[in-house]
Amino acid sequence: MPTFTRLRTLIPAIFMGLATLAAAPAHAQNLLQDGSFELGTFANNGTGTDSLPLGSTALPGWTTTNAELAWLISGNNYGIATPYGSYFLDLTGYHDSAPYGGVTQTIATTAGQTYHFSFALGVDQGDTRYSGPVSATATVGDVSQTFTLTPDPNNQFNQWQTFGYDFTGRDTSTDVRIVGISTAGGQYIGLDNVSVTSNANPVPEASTTVSLGLLLLLGAGGLVAAKRKKACSSAV
Repeated sequence: MPTFTRLRTLIPAIFMGLATLAAAPAHAQNLLQDGSFELGTFANNGTGTDSLPLGSTALPGWTTTNAELAWLISGNNYGIATPYGSYFLDLTGYHDSAPYGGVTQTIATTAGQTYHFSFALGVDQGDTRYSGPVSATATVGDVSQTFTLTPDPNNQFNQWQTFGYDFTGRDTSTDVRIVGISTAGGQYIGLDNVSVTSNANPVPEASTTVSLGLLLLLGAGGLVAAKRKKACSSAV
């Protein structure tokens, strides 16, 4: 088969490959295991909740800390729910008094690399027992910050807000810890959607991929044109 014919037959395949690469989203990987508390064996007590004692490892990757807490599924008997999957935590647990529960996990990091840490706190303004404001302290490595969800008083339903900050890795591993601090309602501090992602982005953007592909395609087209021109000149 002539070279220019082979190149011409490759052009549709090049287009298909470019379309696939351009459509693939670039997203950072969560370095935390089970960041949304969807894994593990949920022991439903009949109300859509599961009590996890201090030191429990029922949530893959996590260890409960500070005090007992509750693991819940949306659709529980209490009307509180999450927009992040099906499961979430209540840091007030079954005991509903301070000290409140928390979770901790150790992740692999690189010294000098920057990361973004985030998590969501939840309340339910439809029930005074589960209303806010609520606060939790997040500690990543040696950096601690306390965050407060102050709910919209005009929204009498479940409310969630995401908090977070950037940090720099100082070792090959970093501890991540979130603990409940306070709640106006006394019986609920929702926690879900915890994430740590690297700020480095080795995945090329879709526009870069398309531009590179177009250059390859134009190069292939130029070769085809050159072959045709040479063939026509030889025929004269």
